[in-house]
Amino acid sequence: MSNLKGATLKNEKNDFRESPDLKDKKFLFNGDGNEKKRELEERLNEMVVEIDTEGQIVYANKRTMEKTGYTEKELERGINIRKVVSPEDSDKLEKNFKGLLNGKKLTRSVYNVLRKDGSTFPVITYPDYILGKDDKVIGVRELLVDITDIKEAEEKLRESEERYCSLFENSLDGIYRTTLEGKYVEANPALVEMLGYSSREELLKIDIPTQLYVRKKDRPSPEKRDRIFETELKKKDGSIITVEINSRVVYKKGKPVYYEGIVRDITRRKLTEQKLKESYEKLKKTLNDIISTLASIVEVRDPYTSGHQKRVTQLATAIAEEMGLDNDKVESIRIAAQIHDIGKINLPESILTRPGRLSEIEYDMIKTHSQLGHDMIKNVEFPWSIADIILQHHERMNGSGYPEGLKGKDIMLEARIIGVSDVVEAMASHRPYRPALGINKALEEINRGRGKLYDKNVVDACNRVFKRKKFKFKVDFTPQL
Repeated sequence: MSNLKGATLKNEKNDFRESPDLKDKKFLFNGDGNEKKRELEERLNEMVVEIDTEGQIVYANKRTMEKTGYTEKELERGINIRKVVSPEDSDKLEKNFKGLLNGKKLTRSVYNVLRKDGSTFPVITYPDYILGKDDKVIGVRELLVDITDIKEAEEKLRESEERYCSLFENSLDGIYRTTLEGKYVEANPALVEMLGYSSREELLKIDIPTQLYVRKKDRPSPEKRDRIFETELKKKDGSIITVEINSRVVYKKGKPVYYEGIVRDITRRKLTEQKLKESYEKLKKTLNDIISTLASIVEVRDPYTSGHQKRVTQLATAIAEEMGLDNDKVESIRIAAQIHDIGKINLPESILTRPGRLSEIEYDMIKTHSQLGHDMIKNVEFPWSIADIILQHHERMNGSGYPEGLKGKDIMLEARIIGVSDVVEAMASHRPYRPALGINKALEEINRGRGKLYDKNVVDACNRVFKRKKFKFKVDFTPQL
């Protein structure tokens, strides 16, 4: 640094009066009070340096030496302040130092301090004059505050802002901010394109409630925001799109000030969903027709039990709903119940239509209908295990059922429900070999076998649908899939 001459500072208040003698590099103060001041500076957690008018460091406290790596002896040999800042800050430091010596107003500055090992760290400097006799500037005292953490935080904030700007500008979804009244404050390119406007400025001019929403009332108020909602919006050309908006309210001092959110065009998705729904309804109807046809074949072969499967379906569905099963499981029970006796198609008609009681051999043949039904249905790709339900509907909780002698939880719940419904309907209805026994006798039977033959929960639910809900069989009942 070039030689810097001393200057006289006028009209500048300063409590520190220094001796012009700077030969003693340890103490620039004379008197006992100055020694106490030095003692205080040595205890500071911040860095303190004193610089003479030539730019030489004549004093640095302990914290300064710890942070920079220099020793007291190295300072005594003389170190110029230009050597302790990064090269890019050297000229700025010299300029500011000259200004201070020439009476420039005291202001903070930011530099990158150069450690002895070559690494750097940022500081804010708080300068003060060292005055001699007659208010003559004989040096500068600097308090240095390490702002590494602040710089790192600023850098992270800058990076975060850059990422946000990149996401905002490049997002495939629309991103916006609007006033509560309905004016766009900001909109990204994706939203401008989605709504068919030629520029961001053009979009910002529209009135959102009247020009954007198909129905003005569909624009949510603050208390209905902070959620995802679907609505219809009008594009510039008048065409309508369906969108999904993830919106939130921004508050200041407890009051809503604006909305911001993300808009996704789901028009194509909604059309696809509608087509899928229509396709599903067609498949559902086809499945219903097939199931009804299969059920009617059984009734043609076994006229004495005409309507049996339909009535079992009605009761099994009511029990399933009473037990709180989900819609999907209720649906599987409804379908399986409609064709639970489908295996009887394979049995001799002479056995199915016999008015009297069956022999043991004939009864054993009847018992094969569960397995036969399973084998007929097992290769049909139902969304549910219909074939297994049909196979198990004559199994009993204690293992006395057929065809596999399953017990307890090994029997599907759907099969347990159909099993109880099958017994109740059979006893309550007329048969060629006996008159109808009635609902009371049927309920007595399942209550006798509660927990032993029949699932306790299913029996209890069956009792409730008859006694509390006044369930009655409908002869012409046609289940809807």
